[in-house]
Amino acid sequence: MAELRYCLAWKRPDGSFQPGETFASFAEAATALSAWQPQSHSGALSTQEPCCTDQVEIWCSCQDEPATVLSRPRYSFVVYGTVAGGGGDGSEAAPWWGLQEAITGLVELERSGQLALRHGQRLRLCHREVFATSAGQKRKARAENIAKTVFMAMALMLVAPVLAILVYLLVKGWPALSLSFFLENPRERMTAGGIWAPLVGTFFLVFISLLLAAPVGILAGVYLNEYARDNWLTRIINLAVVNLAGVPSIVHALFGVGVIMFFAELRRNYGIWVPFEDRCLLAASCTLAVMTLPVIITSTREALASVPMSFREACWNMGATRWQTIRTIVLPNSISGILTGVILQVSRAAGETAPILLTGAVFSVPVPDHGWRAFVPYGLHDRCMALSMHLYTISTQVVNVPEHVEYGTAVVLIGLVLAVNSASIALRVYLRSRKKW
Repeated sequence: MAELRYCLAWKRPDGSFQPGETFASFAEAATALSAWQPQSHSGALSTQEPCCTDQVEIWCSCQDEPATVLSRPRYSFVVYGTVAGGGGDGSEAAPWWGLQEAITGLVELERSGQLALRHGQRLRLCHREVFATSAGQKRKARAENIAKTVFMAMALMLVAPVLAILVYLLVKGWPALSLSFFLENPRERMTAGGIWAPLVGTFFLVFISLLLAAPVGILAGVYLNEYARDNWLTRIINLAVVNLAGVPSIVHALFGVGVIMFFAELRRNYGIWVPFEDRCLLAASCTLAVMTLPVIITSTREALASVPMSFREACWNMGATRWQTIRTIVLPNSISGILTGVILQVSRAAGETAPILLTGAVFSVPVPDHGWRAFVPYGLHDRCMALSMHLYTISTQVVNVPEHVEYGTAVVLIGLVLAVNSASIALRVYLRSRKKW
């Protein structure tokens, strides 16, 4: 069997390796590495001194054959060449500390049989600065950038259709958007005029439904999170709240119709007082309140649960009662989440059509253009117009409506929802910035 020889090869500035001195044993070749002057990756490689480089290799070949090696090194190690000390195993994660430590480590690995070069194989030793980025870290950063790019592309794919729809509606409805469009009532069987009457009706519906649902939802959330025990009844209530939040709006509308008709029959047949006797503004608002109640309860519970228990315990240790703790500690620190959930329900209530279609909204109601009745045109027992219902009517039930009026109404409805959501986000950011924890 031909005797092996070991050749030191120094990296050139062009990336190739220049063969140097040849040794009869691996230990001699490793010891000769003491002449290596490690150069930083970012520094300029010397063209005069072959041993002034950032990488060096040990080639193995038979004595009677040329020093031909494989394209990839069999072993690869890393060293902090400009420091002194001990430690590390030569890997990317734990390089050798100092050149002498690297030489000693290579010799010990070869003697223990963990490192054995054969003909055509080579060993590479790379220098790295102490705080320089390793190849493994570069691979992780590259994978992180790829993942970030993919997720960003997915997000843009979701946002792009929404922006396209908004731009399309805005371009189509731009001729109708003016101050008179907001302040005038529909005229000529809804083929002309503006949207003042349905806009006011929408504000009335949302305000009354929020006035009914917010106190009940917040207090229910406080009870379920702070007072209720973890028993079968509480779990059934929580399950009912979650399921009620997923019920379609048309089911809520049918529930509202059934309740209204039931109360109306009680009032007609038995003379029992009930808040309403037919489809009206109050009935539609109550239906919207029932629809938004589960989400308000859920958001209130999540906001209260986000307050650390240590806050409550510290207050109890000071002698405060449970209600004092809730009123002075828990609610002020969870108000941002509670208000966010409440305000988001405003936008949902403003865009719903089915619940109000069957309980109180009508196609058209005459509203004065001037005076007090122009701003308060509806009573609690009156039927009203709503923006979502008005858009449905002029799009499907009325003929000869200008196209820009339909798109303008849609733009106003979407703009109202976006404005409410934006206000909710701004309020949440403001309140969270004032937190002390």
